[in-house]
Amino acid sequence: MRHLCFLLCFWSLMNPVSACSCFGPHTFCETLDPPYDEPQWWIPSDVVMAVVVGNEAYGVDVRIARVFSGTLELDSEIRVWGDCGALCRRYVSGMNEGDTVVWALQPTDLSGNFICGTELESKGEYQLSVCGVYALAYGNGQVTGPITTESGTEMMTLDQLESLVTGCLSTGIKEVNEKDPMIVLQGPNGTAIAMATLERVKLRVSDAAGRTCIDRDWDGSILSLDVLQTGAYFVSVQSNLGTLRRKVVVE
Repeated sequence: MRHLCFLLCFWSLMNPVSACSCFGPHTFCETLDPPYDEPQWWIPSDVVMAVVVGNEAYGVDVRIARVFSGTLELDSEIRVWGDCGALCRRYVSGMNEGDTVVWALQPTDLSGNFICGTELESKGEYQLSVCGVYALAYGNGQVTGPITTESGTEMMTLDQLESLVTGCLSTGIKEVNEKDPMIVLQGPNGTAIAMATLERVKLRVSDAAGRTCIDRDWDGSILSLDVLQTGAYFVSVQSNLGTLRRKVVVE
């Protein structure tokens, strides 16, 4: 289980937020864009505002009201799993229908099915981690929380948050000609990546569950990803200009 690789957990059912204490980013922005040498599974797949429409055991059903990043569609309904009392997730059970939330989501790792002794979680559903800042408070059209400052209570509008999410997910590499420094190639021979400018960089590719699939030096030339199974991956490239991150879909 991936949590055991990266977390220092202890069980404490008296904790009102989660039954697990773990190391992770201390701001919302750092959760979206952790340092290269930190676990990349912290990165959420989707950042959304949603409205609670129902409850199911230790999860909730929500309707997507706004998408700040990711591929979820407006007005779609998804299930988000929280903590059953033994997971590194936030508690979401007990929320009321009509509650509005601002969450950074990840695909469920299905851990509730074997740790909580259920068979409720399914692929295509989501989870709300507690190992980082994945939830912001929302009210009166504004979000509050440690957005860019640890232990802070910053406040901003939804439009400001959307701009910030885009900035936190930025590549960190500035191109004078605004040319994308990473090229993703989709063709009959599968998916490949390349850098627009050849240079020696550090490459890491992780799957949606946070497992490292590729970790090596790379000269930026065309690299086939056909060794990977079909799915979404996070590609991180570290060079002397900064860190570049991309979500790449292997077809």
